Amino acid sequence: MSQYARFKVFSILYGVSYMGFFLYSEACQCAWFRYYPVLGSFSRTPLPLAEAGLPINWYSWLLAAFLVSLAGMFIVPRSLAERLPHSWVWGIAVVVLVGIMVYERRWFY
Repeated sequence: MSQYARFKVFSILYGVSYMGFFLYSEACQCAWFRYYPVLGSFSRTPLPLAEAGLPINWYSWLLAAFLVSLAGMFIVPRSLAERLPHSWVWGIAVVVLVGIMVYERRWFY
């Protein structure tokens, strides 16, 4: 499989899985791990707000999406990966971005 075909699969899966992990984390208030900037450390369990400050879940979403995409990049058959149109990489990324913007509109209205 050409490297570009693998990258197309990785790109598509990354955007979709990132969005999935983001929405799941927001809905369930859970993450694989959290980063607490006040403490300068990572934690797998939520820490009290008064002691640790606000957590950053973003690193958890990035890592989870990376691992899913990396695995998917090698699982998707070569014939399918090479047939994916180039427009799908950008098209799916735009759809994912619009989905996030629609979800996050609660902060602006």
